[in-house]
Amino acid sequence: MSASALMQVVNLRTAFAVGNERVEAVRGVSFSIAPGEVLGLIGESGSGKTVTGLSLLRLLPPHASVTADAMHFRGRDLTRLSDQQFRSLQGIQLAMIFQDPVGSFNPAKTVAWHLRHAIARRRACAGDDGISWREEAQRILQDVGIRLPERALGSYPHQLSGGMLQRVLIAIIMALRPAFIIADEPTTNLDNLVERQILDLIREQQKKLGASVLFVTHDLAVAGEICDRIAVMYAGEIVEIGPSHDVLQRPRHPYAQGLLQTSVSLVRRDEYLYELRGEPGGRGAAEGCGFVERCPVAMAMCRSRRPSLVDVGPGHTSRCLLHEQ
Repeated sequence: MSASALMQVVNLRTAFAVGNERVEAVRGVSFSIAPGEVLGLIGESGSGKTVTGLSLLRLLPPHASVTADAMHFRGRDLTRLSDQQFRSLQGIQLAMIFQDPVGSFNPAKTVAWHLRHAIARRRACAGDDGISWREEAQRILQDVGIRLPERALGSYPHQLSGGMLQRVLIAIIMALRPAFIIADEPTTNLDNLVERQILDLIREQQKKLGASVLFVTHDLAVAGEICDRIAVMYAGEIVEIGPSHDVLQRPRHPYAQGLLQTSVSLVRRDEYLYELRGEPGGRGAAEGCGFVERCPVAMAMCRSRRPSLVDVGPGHTSRCLLHEQ
């Protein structure tokens, strides 16, 4: 394991039993995240981004199979921990901000109930104490921009707007003080103004905690603003990874280049938007490059030879046979 990494994942694979078949959704994903770093995970829907995050936190259903050569967190290999041992880390050390905040709450319980339990769990695990849980909860809600914390504490989830509920969810994560946070499309379905506020809030609170973040998104503009490095996923694989500026300004993999062209076309409000041909998805790694059917520069060898990640710049790698020539 890299001495500088907080989290390091090696050859993560996740498959689902579908009838008599086994469908692999994550295919040999490897990455590391340094303390305090934000790593973006971008790609189209179905590329395996959310499944990657859920795999790390053991939040997948029983019919999912997750394996990895190693999954190191603060020097501990998480793959060697029992479910009971792992549960002691969930929330306290490893946490997740979900795409749909509504589904993260018990609809029959108030915000106060949720925050009280989060604060109590952290204090029980850390052995710390201090001000009353209610006073701490009010301070945390104020920190995430809720001006009337007492009113929020007495509210039920359905009484709050989507943006307000996302703020409360971030407050709960902050109350737990995790070292590693997975943020899964946390601004989906929010309007532009609220999206901006939530992004600024996540970055602000992340810096305050000193936490590392795996930020899952399909929005390149969002990734460029909040992420230090970006990993591009396609068909369950990381096809490019590097510093945010390099990946967004000079992408090397044909898929990453296509995503950038689509993003630029949207910003320019082109009459005819650029779009990648074909449908998202891909073939198994043993069958060559998963992007071959949609790639504008595919070669004959791409159908039978699986590319490896190749250095294309400082801290920048890309999975394409063009770089091996």
